[in-house]
Amino acid sequence: MKACAGRKMRVWIDILHTPQLNFYKAFIQRLSEEGHDVHVTVLDRGRLAKIAERELAPIRNVNVDVIGKHRMKKLWVILETNLLRYVQLLLWKSGKKIDVAFSNGAQCGVICKLFGVPEFSFDDDPQSLDYKLKEKVGIKNFSCLYQMPEGKSLPSFDTLLPALKEWAYLNPRSFTPDPEVLKDYGLEPYSYIFVREVSVGTINYSGQAPDSVLQIADKFPEGIPVVLSLEKKDKKNLYPSSWILLQEPLKDIHSLIYFSRGLVSSGDSMAREAALLGVPSYYLGVRYDMPANASAAKVARLDNRKSKEISAWMDEILSESGDAKRRQIDLRKRVDSEFVDINDFMANLMAGETKK
Repeated sequence: MKACAGRKMRVWIDILHTPQLNFYKAFIQRLSEEGHDVHVTVLDRGRLAKIAERELAPIRNVNVDVIGKHRMKKLWVILETNLLRYVQLLLWKSGKKIDVAFSNGAQCGVICKLFGVPEFSFDDDPQSLDYKLKEKVGIKNFSCLYQMPEGKSLPSFDTLLPALKEWAYLNPRSFTPDPEVLKDYGLEPYSYIFVREVSVGTINYSGQAPDSVLQIADKFPEGIPVVLSLEKKDKKNLYPSSWILLQEPLKDIHSLIYFSRGLVSSGDSMAREAALLGVPSYYLGVRYDMPANASAAKVARLDNRKSKEISAWMDEILSESGDAKRRQIDLRKRVDSEFVDINDFMANLMAGETKK
């Protein structure tokens, strides 16, 4: 990543979801090394707050504050996660001098607009309510979508980045797979299937039925280990007892994904992550026309219910032979040649602000 030259700054980064923590972590480390003061606000959602405090608080010049709560219930999301959190962020910002801010959500941008603070927003979902709010408020946004679907374009407040946001932390310079993490689960590389079941108690998943993975549990072949990442742990007894339930915080979830034979997910974020790791991925959700998902399917192996039946997908990945490692490396090199380096891009934005 390029250096952030110029004066030292007080930087605010607002994080609402674990993938966003991954998105900004390398950038936060770089800001710290450059001597900038970094204020990170984190939403209390699942284990996000604990993970952020564990991974970020020890970094020099970084302060982590947990603001707001996400209870995975739609009404609470509207009242507490959204409306109340605006008030909490307003009070938090009132007591701090901030020079520049970065976020993937609209809340940070709205607060920065009120205080006249320059803010850079990153997104990959033009269909979300957050995105529509950014457009109304006029928040400068960068969409990590690689390419727009044919006949579609972005509004004037937005700029297309030729990359997907997961590449900020999954590119070959940021991520090196570690096969040692498999030993804790008695697994061998490429011998198991990874599955992810998300909660649908959020606005983005409001049109999706719950327990999508559970509904197709009988489709998984016997004799193949299955590793389960389950967002709502209280439902663990509903899934096959032979499946290996992961307990967060995990040492290295992306290495577990990388060495899997394939990944099945009811959420699109992890489905895209797996695809960009070179893993055959199957998305069970309903967001078929989301541009980021279409781009992931274009550059890597991401299928869904419309493109292929789950049984046919299972047969395909289990029948594949040859060097899976070489296929992954080749795919990731090709993606890297087509995508912009998001971390360098953010560093350049920061460098521009320090010179003002």
